Amino acid sequence: MMKMMAGLLFVLLVGCGGGDDLDAFVKLDTAKGEAFAVGGDDCVAKAKSVREWRTKHNKDYKAAQEKLKEKYPKGPPAEMKEKYGEQMAKNKKAVLDAMFKCSSTPEFGAAIDET
Repeated sequence: MMKMMAGLLFVLLVGCGGGDDLDAFVKLDTAKGEAFAVGGDDCVAKAKSVREWRTKHNKDYKAAQEKLKEKYPKGPPAEMKEKYGEQMAKNKKAVLDAMFKCSSTPEFGAAIDET
């Protein structure tokens, strides 16, 4: 789990170069985490929220990830990890929690598959 979180942090931080790009990416990632947290245990509400977020933002999110990977091929600088690491871990936890709770429900599965 820690390796996966560290890898995700790397991917997430690597995509956006510099402060403004990285700040924008963290905002996107935080909005993603919030979308996955909607509804508590209500997987239908989560599915609706996730579908909406992914439809509107997934393309930009993936582009930002790629940009960060190119800018920081060896991983993000330590100061970026310090500044954003806690928030990124919180965002990742929201996504993982939703996936574990809801991935077996048809509505949530469709929201992921269709976007």
